[in-house]
Amino acid sequence: MKQKFHYGITQSSNYNPQRIPDILEQTHRRLARVQIESLPYDQILDKYDRPTTVFYLDPPYWARKLYRFNFTESQFLDMERKLGTLKGKFILSLDDRPEVRKLFAKFQMRTVDLAYTAKRDTRTRHQELLITNFSPLPPHIEKRRSQPNGTGATENRQ
Repeated sequence: MKQKFHYGITQSSNYNPQRIPDILEQTHRRLARVQIESLPYDQILDKYDRPTTVFYLDPPYWARKLYRFNFTESQFLDMERKLGTLKGKFILSLDDRPEVRKLFAKFQMRTVDLAYTAKRDTRTRHQELLITNFSPLPPHIEKRRSQPNGTGATENRQ
């Protein structure tokens, strides 16, 4: 849902508290079948791994001390092994570094450019990898992208 709230000095706010029930209802419908947990990732994978499950993992960046809880190289190795045994599908988001590409080379990788919205300057673009154990594109598009004249310039298959 796109944020539409604004405030200003020269014009009044568009905040309308009467819309809150509608917003909550939309949020409820959107998340009705979503399971949200607060556990270590390996416990989540163990608990919910089924062929019909899709996991999204967004661990700390490789070798950067930006978080309260950072991953060691050993923890990334454990994650790679664990992801290799899943029955379900996963999408893993990590910074695009040679070490990451090497460790997760057996999976599919796609480079994405994005702006970090937590920074004040969102004009600067950063590359990240989306690593998966499945093709996130429909088969007819994936086939076209993998052909020599396809448009898969940013696709990286290892």
